[in-house]
Amino acid sequence: MSMKRKPPTDNVRRVISLGNNFRGVTTNKRDRLVQFESEQERKLILLLERDPSVVDYVSQPETLIFSDGKGRQRRYTPDFQVWRVNGKIELHEVTVQSRRESHESLHEREAAAQLICQERGWQYVVHTDQTLPSDWEYASLDFLSAFRTQCYADIESANWWLEKLKGRGQIHPKLVLSQLEPGMKVNVLITSLYYMLWHGEIEMNWRQPFFWQGDFHLGASIWLPEGGER
Repeated sequence: MSMKRKPPTDNVRRVISLGNNFRGVTTNKRDRLVQFESEQERKLILLLERDPSVVDYVSQPETLIFSDGKGRQRRYTPDFQVWRVNGKIELHEVTVQSRRESHESLHEREAAAQLICQERGWQYVVHTDQTLPSDWEYASLDFLSAFRTQCYADIESANWWLEKLKGRGQIHPKLVLSQLEPGMKVNVLITSLYYMLWHGEIEMNWRQPFFWQGDFHLGASIWLPEGGER
């Protein structure tokens, strides 16, 4: 007898295999297991991870029941539920714009979800492949997400970066690293930079190439955010 794998805690179902869809499980900022069943959903996860206004989020949070235009009962499970630091709660859906435009049933379920959220005092948010990150932004998010955890935070390295960037404006990372003092470890400084970029302590242009063939892109630049000097 085959055994069905249970979904993560607080998920009402497992993600669906459509044959060639990009799906998996990851751990979010609150050490909660989160599912995704498309590359677009994973892009949203990366954005939620970076967003400091997001306290927590869960995938496949609940199944909404509503009636369609013909009076038939329908069931719909949004992709994510999000909790904000200001106490607001949101349901998020990820879809493909072309599919959204061509399927009337998607408009009906969106309208139903909007109404349910309005009654609860929540917000309903729809993301598409046209609004989610792509190209260089997605590449940088994907790479830097590996350095988002606290183990890559280093106080000495962080202070070094902040001191070297003070009053410099936009500058290439290698020009800053050329000022390395004896005894400092380049690898620790670089992973610390990645951590700080992810958390917005140092800024970069996310929509321009930053990495190229295992190194910083020639056009990469970093700078302190406004008011970011300690």
